[in-house]
Amino acid sequence: MTPTDRLPASRRQLLLAACAVGMAPGALAQPPLLIRHNMADGEEAAPYRLQVLRLLLDRTLASHGPYVLQADGSATTQSRALAQLRAGDLDVWASMCSRSRQDAGLSIPICLRRGVNGVRLPVVLAERRGEFEGLRHPMALRTYRYGQVSHWPDARVLAGNGFKLEAVQTLEAFPAMLRLRRFDIFLLAADEAHAIVEAHPDLLVLDHWCLAYPSVYGFFVNARQPALARRLREGWAQSLADGSFAALFDAHLGPQLQRAQLDKRLWFRLPNPDLPEGMPLRERGLWHPLVWQRLLAPAAASLKR
Repeated sequence: MTPTDRLPASRRQLLLAACAVGMAPGALAQPPLLIRHNMADGEEAAPYRLQVLRLLLDRTLASHGPYVLQADGSATTQSRALAQLRAGDLDVWASMCSRSRQDAGLSIPICLRRGVNGVRLPVVLAERRGEFEGLRHPMALRTYRYGQVSHWPDARVLAGNGFKLEAVQTLEAFPAMLRLRRFDIFLLAADEAHAIVEAHPDLLVLDHWCLAYPSVYGFFVNARQPALARRLREGWAQSLADGSFAALFDAHLGPQLQRAQLDKRLWFRLPNPDLPEGMPLRERGLWHPLVWQRLLAPAAASLKR
């Protein structure tokens, strides 16, 4: 039996992980960094945003040492999670960036979802498909009423662009409200729409158009944890350079984006008046190719005129 075999199983696994990334075994003497988050939602597999967090932390094991993730499931809404982050009860949170959230913590403004969270697919009652599928003019869109979760930044984006909104308190409430015709259309992000709607046979995702606005879904870090923010930024740089982030994105979000068929849709572009300054909208490599081609590049070109 080797000295390594005599170690406790958890310690032995940590040592083997350290060797795999080139971390000196002596670095294990430091206690693991405890990171409190709210990104576990009861799924059997870890949610995508949590896997991105792990990727960034694993890429920096050699330079920053071991870590332990601790899930906190007490926040059931984005508003509650935001309050917890501000109070210092969470260390890291993933969310859409907005002006009102910039003081919540230290933002890491690189989009986990490569901008597809700002590409919104219309969800309607299946029986009304013919009424909405053929919409082709921006002004026609504003004749209908849209449902949107009240604490999502997307609600402010739509209101700022003149859309008529009906507030929905939680995502789970929207199917019943749509059936009651409290609104005509509900909007969901391109990487989540089909997975959500397939549980409701009387609803469908329209095929021929989408709304799109610049959006960054990034990490926010507890303001008392600047070292953690630096670590995540370093992890981003490494995972972007070695292709590991792109591989994770394709593996987890690729199937949903294939179902969305974004390349075959008419894109109605909207400005995002709630987007904070300093977002990397002109760094092409950070964005999904269609988000760059259909949304960000045209917007940048119009600003030069």
